[in-house]
Formats: sequence, structure tokens, C-alpha cells
Amino acid sequence: MKKTRCVLCNATKAKRSCKERHDALICLKCCASIRTQMCEGCNYYEYAERYHAARCHTAEKYSSDKGIEREVDNALLLQEKGDIDAAKAKMDELLRMHPENHVVQYGMGVVYAFKGMYDEAILHFDKAIEIFPYFVQAHYNKAVAMLKISDMVNYLRTLKRIVIIGEEDSEFVKAARHMLLESEEHIMKHHGVGLNKYLEGERKFHEAFSHMDNAQWEDALCGFKKCTEMVAGHAQSWGNIGLCYAHLGKKELALSAIDKALEIDPLYEIAYMNRKAIERLEGGEILKHERLKTLNYYKDVAVQNKPLPETLMGEERVKRTS
Repeated sequence: MKKTRCVLCNATKAKRSCKERHDALICLKCCASIRTQMCEGCNYYEYAERYHAARCHTAEKYSSDKGIEREVDNALLLQEKGDIDAAKAKMDELLRMHPENHVVQYGMGVVYAFKGMYDEAILHFDKAIEIFPYFVQAHYNKAVAMLKISDMVNYLRTLKRIVIIGEEDSEFVKAARHMLLESEEHIMKHHGVGLNKYLEGERKFHEAFSHMDNAQWEDALCGFKKCTEMVAGHAQSWGNIGLCYAHLGKKELALSAIDKALEIDPLYEIAYMNRKAIERLEGGEILKHERLKTLNYYKDVAVQNKPLPETLMGEERVKRTS
């Protein structure tokens, strides 16, 4: 029987079906070389990540600086006791002395999270993860901060990563599984799709949103339609389909799409505003770009201190290192 060669290197026998290459067969070596977080959901990706995480967790137990960890813990204890200024001063000093220590970056993230400065907290959690990619506590607290700013896609992706790289009996893994279950129930109830399909739809949405930001209306329209094909009840996509049609001078199609968005989410305030602007257009008139409301609506809702869906709140306690 003739061997099937890898479509990437054309030199080695192909054994694995690659989702990122439209299920084309590739070899083991190429699979490892092109593997990124875009491969989430693939069994080969998850197996490799668990293998590397297990090795790194073992190495971390013997190589980390326990003295620095104790100093970070002491600073965070000060914060828990209410002495926030002293905790911040101590973490500032530790960060100045040890900027490349992942536990220090993590500790500074926790300080900012306690102060409600979630964007700053996420920057430090990301730095900690960059230094040590399998730092489960940093991933967990990043997820909590993402939830606070209503970045639901990255919240869910971070939870999924915790489940992949964390030790099975870890409190972080158990909490992440519970939060994912609550989220999936909410998504299924309101969108009628599973978690993975919802996340793939969101990826399509953000690609389309980038096209719209660059006034690439046809490309944006195509992308938002792909999102609604995956997640029919995606109100933002329907609203933005309306905006794309309006900019292309197709008033009736624009109003129809806006109405679909409002049917899905009657509280979608920006859709009402955009509908009024579109209604004022004369036949064939194009809606000018500066009149569009193309904000990340659900993130802005959180900034305005409106409540998040209760079923997605989950565990919100910031975790210390010990």
C-alpha cells in the first residue's frame, strides 16, 4: 500500500489529521512544529500540553526561589489584613529587584486585582505566564480578572487552559471545571450551541470586527455571516451585519439585520441607536463611518457597572500562592 506523505514536509509518512489544515494528514514532527493555542480541542495538543505541564510542575518544585515566594506571600498577607499601601510598596520593591520572577509578577497582579484595577492585573498575570507558561494560579486569577471586565471569550479560553495544564486534583482545576460547566449551561440555554462552537464563532466575530474597524465592509459582512452560521443567536453579529449593509447602501437589508439583533437581545441599546441612524438614510445613501456605533458592547456594559449574567459569575476569589 502506498504511504500517504505529510502535506507540509512531503517527506514523512502522515499519521495525524490536522484541523488547522482542513483535516489534511501531517506527520508527527510537523504536528509538533506548527502546534499553537489555536490547536485547542485537538487531542494531540492537549496530550502534549499535559505532558509538558507535568514535567514543568515537577521541575518548578525544585528550582523556584522559596525565599522570594515567602516574601510575596507576606506582602499579600498584608493586603488581606487591610494594609493595602504596605502590600503595594513591598510588591513594588520586589518587582524592582526581581522583574523576571514569575511569582513576583503574579503577586503584583493580585495586588492590582484587589484594588479593582483589572487591566493592570491582567498585564502582570500575562507576564507571569510568559515567564512560566504552566503557572496555574496566574491563569486562574487572569480568568477572574477577565470575567470582571466581561471579556468572556478569554475568560472561557483561560479556564479551558487551566483544565488542560493543571494537576487533576488541584483546587484551581476543580474550580475551573465548575465555572466552565456553568458557562456552558448558560451558552446552551441562550445560544443553543456547545462551548467549543461558541468560542469558534467568537473567533470569527473578532476577525470580522477587525475588518469593520478598517472599513473593509464586504469582508466584515462575510465574517459576521459566518459567525451567525455557527451561533445563530449572536446579537452583536446581526447588529454589525446591519451596519455593514448600511455602509454598502442597502438600507432594507440593514434594518432587517438590526431587527434580528433586537429580537435576540431586546436590551441591545446600541442597536436601537444604529437603527435610528439607518432609518434616516435616503434610498441608496451610505451610512458614514463616523456615525457607526461599533463598540464591543458587552465589554462596555461591564465598564458601565451593569451586572453580568448571574450564571456566569462563578468563583471570584483571588487566590494567593500558598
